[in-house]
Amino acid sequence: MKLVLDTNIFVSAFYWGGNPQKIINRVIDGLDSLCISNEILNEIAVVMARPKFNTATEIIEEYVQAIEKLGRKVFVTGKIKGICRDKNDDDKIECGITGGADYLITGDEDLLVLGFYKNLKIVTIKEYLKTFN
Repeated sequence: MKLVLDTNIFVSAFYWGGNPQKIINRVIDGLDSLCISNEILNEIAVVMARPKFNTATEIIEEYVQAIEKLGRKVFVTGKIKGICRDKNDDDKIECGITGGADYLITGDEDLLVLGFYKNLKIVTIKEYLKTFN
């Protein structure tokens, strides 16, 4: 399956492992493919730089670069607007639609409440793993 992973999935995988890491491992193992955008990569770096995580800039840069290499870059133009109740999440939907993704995996209720947009299914990690693991 082609996936878009929300920022919270990447951050959770890095700091806590668990199901978020299982999703990333599926991409590493070639079971799924990843669509990624500059907007998602930038958001990962911003979130990981928060003082509560106390993570060195070099570590953040290495992680973001690894994610970028793992995925197929999709260019988001901002043409999809007003879909999500949090306008800052529209870029994830656009990444999925532009990249031809099957699933957007997230823990964000602002996205999950949609359920789907066009052919993009929006699900939690547990829902995805229940179906494909």
